Amino acid sequence: MEENKRKFNWKIAVIIVMAGLLIFCLAKINDMSDEIASLQNSVSNLQHQISNMNSNIDSIYNNVDEILKKEASLLSSVDYTLGELDTENHTVPVTVKLTPKSLTDDTQMTMKVDGQTISFERNGNEFTATFSVGMFLAFNDYPMLNIVDDGSTKTELLESVELTTLYTRYLPNLYGYVTPFDEFKNGKLEIDGTLQFDAKPTTTDGAVSITKVELVTVKNKQEIARTDVTDKVKSDVNHIPVQATYDAKFGDEFCIYIVAEDSLGYTHKVPAYYWHEIDENTSEAVTPVGDSEEIYDKNGKLLTGGNE
Repeated sequence: MEENKRKFNWKIAVIIVMAGLLIFCLAKINDMSDEIASLQNSVSNLQHQISNMNSNIDSIYNNVDEILKKEASLLSSVDYTLGELDTENHTVPVTVKLTPKSLTDDTQMTMKVDGQTISFERNGNEFTATFSVGMFLAFNDYPMLNIVDDGSTKTELLESVELTTLYTRYLPNLYGYVTPFDEFKNGKLEIDGTLQFDAKPTTTDGAVSITKVELVTVKNKQEIARTDVTDKVKSDVNHIPVQATYDAKFGDEFCIYIVAEDSLGYTHKVPAYYWHEIDENTSEAVTPVGDSEEIYDKNGKLLTGGNE
């Protein structure tokens, strides 16, 4: 009996020791978890500090770059304003005012932009020019200034006079795409998708808006269907169903375009869905959006975008 009691007490002691070890291990694990969490916070703070340092370095670099440009510039001040859009000629009136750092009684200024050579009028130390520039001037096509003084000519690229792609300031920017579920079988292409559409507003205070929106389906470069979705777009429907079935075969190309008219009479065209299955093992199904917008005038002339 006494022997059994000793054995029983030994078992209890082992259990107590193991329980103690378990509690100790759990405590250490908890401490390690706290240390890991603290280390993660430290790493996160360090990453945040590095990000701030990088931002500060970028800011310093930009400031230094700006200072160097101002120091190297021939001008002490540059100012320009844009006028009201001329929809017949697709141009914008611009007034540029410049003050050179040094000048004489004979100083003259001219500027080349959009294929024109513009002459400035002088009023004291300030030179002013008013002219019209094309709304669809190519990106980064900055004006080139010529300062003629004492028989010598100095030039400067006026990067601060931003006259390129002015249409983005005056016209809505069309954006949209069809998220498709399509199936090709038995000579039929079945499209069951959703149109997501957005016409970003102009950056000016003008009230230019989209007045009509259509979905145009083109097969092998020939229009085969046109659907007016203006009411659905105007009712702020974010997801418009697109369902259609077309005869198709290998090698056919299908494209669905969003074609929209704005209140100034310009037509905007954006590809929103594309399908091209060459054979059973080769297919192309992409969603071209965004930077491929085409804009046409009232007579259907392509003004920007595309290769037409």
